[in-house]
Amino acid sequence: MVLEPQVGMELLSFWHDRDRLDEARTRGRALPVTGMLLAAGLGERMEPLSSFLPKPALPVLGAPLLASSLGALVAAGVRRLVVNLHRHPELVAQAVRQLCPPVPVMFSYEPQLLGPAGGLAAARAAFGDGPVLVANADCWSELDLAPLLASGGQERVVLGVVPHPDRGRWGAVHLDGAGRVVGFSGPGENLEERGFLFTGFQLLGSETLALLPDPPAPMAAFWRPLMEKGLLFGVEVKGVFREAGNPLAYRELVMEVLGEGVFASPLAAVSSTAHLVRTAVEAGAGVGPGASLSRCVLLPQAEVGAGARLSGCVVAGPVPAGAVLEDALVTPRGTFPLAA
Repeated sequence: MVLEPQVGMELLSFWHDRDRLDEARTRGRALPVTGMLLAAGLGERMEPLSSFLPKPALPVLGAPLLASSLGALVAAGVRRLVVNLHRHPELVAQAVRQLCPPVPVMFSYEPQLLGPAGGLAAARAAFGDGPVLVANADCWSELDLAPLLASGGQERVVLGVVPHPDRGRWGAVHLDGAGRVVGFSGPGENLEERGFLFTGFQLLGSETLALLPDPPAPMAAFWRPLMEKGLLFGVEVKGVFREAGNPLAYRELVMEVLGEGVFASPLAAVSSTAHLVRTAVEAGAGVGPGASLSRCVLLPQAEVGAGARLSGCVVAGPVPAGAVLEDALVTPRGTFPLAA
């Protein structure tokens, strides 16, 4: 493990309200929490995009995907932030630095993937004595974490959950009447029991840190002994939570955040004769004369040729002039169907 200090020098780019920063600092004094952003995954479901651009760094209207989770940690008043890295570590670290967090940041590099619980255990020396608020870097959310922060305790772990939107697609967390976690289900399992979706946010009490299993270890190896002792809880948090597991889900996430408008980075090269409808063009992308794009996401490597017609595409490579594509994923290595 290598811990590299990186101190942000300015506010996060998506913090527009000085009162929010003051509130976060006040809450941080009341509850001295360390934040941990889990960003060391392989991103296998996001292939082939994640072969050259890690999922946490995928752009969402000018900000990396990890921005919403990092912002939530800062808003919760964390006093320091630890980010673990594995695949494309330099690109994930660059995405964090791009946001200029107003708290000290340390990177925990994992030459070998340690798993979520193992990554937490490897970074334990950086946590200090207080609780740890953990977030996943591969989702997008706008959640009120106040109920989660209020439910913490030194000997317990609390999971932030939301009502489950699709039991057939994702696994579920099951709670008893007191909010204790009593079980987990896979996709399509135990549908007769009410289940919640885990958001990736969890609060680890200071005394639970000693229980983290030696790496490598999945999160279940940490949670299950706590569940058996009645010390693993879940609390419902309100707000918007969206996953971005694969390229299609990533496109839909960007479309939802975009709404009905158009986003074109000032650092993109878009011809004045190009026609864009509900499309996001990120920094470094290019759109040639007469090109027509609808419901598309153009990543920094994208270069759409003159007269091309694209609909519902994620573009991270060259598109020849005059090409016609629908629901396609374009990469430097080829073009693939954009499917779930």
